[in-house]
Amino acid sequence: MGDDRERDQIYMRHMTTHHAQGIELARLGVERASDPHLKALAALMVASQAGENRIFEAWWKRWFALAMPACSAQERADMPGYLTLAQMRQAQSASAGEFDGIFTHLMTIHHAGAVRMADEAWRGHGDPRLRIMAHAIRHEQQGEIALMRRTTGLAAVSDALRNMWADNVN
Repeated sequence: MGDDRERDQIYMRHMTTHHAQGIELARLGVERASDPHLKALAALMVASQAGENRIFEAWWKRWFALAMPACSAQERADMPGYLTLAQMRQAQSASAGEFDGIFTHLMTIHHAGAVRMADEAWRGHGDPRLRIMAHAIRHEQQGEIALMRRTTGLAAVSDALRNMWADNVN
């Protein structure tokens, strides 16, 4: 339905790949976080990103007459917020006392990249359903960044409103 089928395909492939890495990192959070708040948030991240990937995969099957190609190593390297192998190893090998801080730092980088990708799709000329989902992903991931930073009360409401009305990206 959109005017840019090729951009839709690129966005879906890239976000599916980006989410797969996010799920991998979030699963580490579920297993290793010592802060119960962070552990619960990581479980939410696994569930939401896995659900979004299922939607992308179902749409791909309905909209395009080919299998979803995997992203190349160069595409992964060029994706905003896609973590390097060294960064993923840092999370995997972090001591118990270091893990929560490293996880929060790396997931914030990862989420900020996803927000930039979703922002591009939201502002594009693709399928309206995909653009609406991109908008939802933007706000979901910005909200999770705020939760990881422990933003609460009026500051949380203020950040959310600023992000919503100003299309502010982290």
